[in-house]
Amino acid sequence: MAGASDALTTSPCELLEWDSEHFGFPIARLSGDALTEEGAEAVDDWCRDAGVRCLYFCVDPADAESARVAANHGFRVVDVRAIVRRSYEGLLELPAGSEALTVREATETDLRFARELAARSHHTSRFYFDGNFPRGRCDALYEAWVELGSRDPERRLWIGVVNGEPVGYMVAAPLGPEREGDGQLVAIHERYRGKGLGRALHFGQYRDYAARGALTQRGAISLRNLVNIRLHERLGFVTDEVQAWHHKWFR
Repeated sequence: MAGASDALTTSPCELLEWDSEHFGFPIARLSGDALTEEGAEAVDDWCRDAGVRCLYFCVDPADAESARVAANHGFRVVDVRAIVRRSYEGLLELPAGSEALTVREATETDLRFARELAARSHHTSRFYFDGNFPRGRCDALYEAWVELGSRDPERRLWIGVVNGEPVGYMVAAPLGPEREGDGQLVAIHERYRGKGLGRALHFGQYRDYAARGALTQRGAISLRNLVNIRLHERLGFVTDEVQAWHHKWFR
């Protein structure tokens, strides 16, 4: 990612078409990974000219200067994420979780279950935490994410099943150019949480990625999701990066 000084020679921000269309108002993201006082003024001018309502900014939490400038210019931290990675070497030899759960690709009849579960399972995300996005559109965001996992031939929507009943899902991204797997979205039905099923669901996608030649596995986990963080720690994942996500609203 380019630094702020490089980004400002072209455009300080990027308009996000999908986010804007989904939420119904212009949304952009800061192009760089740092922010200065001079840069913040240029960002504000660009956003006002473009009619932006909400601006995203992702930065290393250790960048104190950017954090200070962002706070002074109306940005608010809405999430902190750990980017974790692990080699596939030895991964599939670890305990794979509850044997009661089997994992299969979603069918058309699974989509209603997955969409309904998605709409109520991600309330710790930055979109809900922000408080300014319409809650119904936040629900619909995760429904759409599940739908994409099912419709996009490069992605996978995995369904966890116990005794023939769907109990959870996981959306897996396309295999990356460096042969890296990336499980993006996971949820277990409320009645089945705390039973080791999440671990088994993760291993279902690990086996698929391994069969497709994955060398490493990536995860982006909100620090609010302690259950998921602890699971990845037990599986030997190492934190490569920490990201602080800021939002700024323009009235």
